[in-house]
Amino acid sequence: MKKKANFIWYEFFKYFLIALQFLTIIPLRTKKNSKIEDVDIANSTLFFPLVGLVIGGFLLLIYLFFSRYFSYEITSVFVLGGWVYLTGALHIDGLIDTIDGLSGGRGKKEILNIMKDTHIGAKGCIGVFFLMLIKFFLIIQIISSLKLRALIYVPVISRWGMLTGCYVTDYAREEGMGKFSSFLGYPQIIGASLIAVILGILLMGLSFLTLLIAIGVFSLVWSFYLKRKIGGFTGDTLGALNEIGEVIALLIVSLG
Repeated sequence: MKKKANFIWYEFFKYFLIALQFLTIIPLRTKKNSKIEDVDIANSTLFFPLVGLVIGGFLLLIYLFFSRYFSYEITSVFVLGGWVYLTGALHIDGLIDTIDGLSGGRGKKEILNIMKDTHIGAKGCIGVFFLMLIKFFLIIQIISSLKLRALIYVPVISRWGMLTGCYVTDYAREEGMGKFSSFLGYPQIIGASLIAVILGILLMGLSFLTLLIAIGVFSLVWSFYLKRKIGGFTGDTLGALNEIGEVIALLIVSLG
């Protein structure tokens, strides 16, 4: 059962910084030995799409700089590299563990144990390689057609999908980084959705609805599949949701 997290509105900037720290490697100073409470992480999820905007803006800056000197293909290498770097490859690591767990485990306990194992499996490596390859070629197509606003919006909508995924299902482990989800409530999901919608209208007009629907449907299908397999989501599967969601969004944009 979800517990209620009281969102303190005058502390919204603190929540935004927590979200930024949670989803990127941007160095933020916190009080020494201070521990971020699960309820504060839950409240910070409201700003997940806004952190996506920061990431998207970073990608645009990379494009603007490198496109002056290099071809679309070389520029895309730097865009993809910057994308991975800013997020600390955290979601990619989660995708590898998720592929290894779901492909190698036969039950909930075994799947979760494989995900927790620090060793990387061959299936996980191959899966991530192909996903990154697809992502690379999609980035080439998008920047060569100058759909730069979409490049900014993709990280926004994928991180909204992360929140949607962990809101509709429970956390599959007893303890861990995803325990914050037990405090999620209507203020967080409604607030994050409003931010995603407003940014979508500003950046892409009404065409953003296609991405919103596609990522929303994928997040729900992915979450309920995980609920059947392992009883809910983990931090790894949340990272996998984001990575796959980004590729889905890029694919839709490239077809548009």
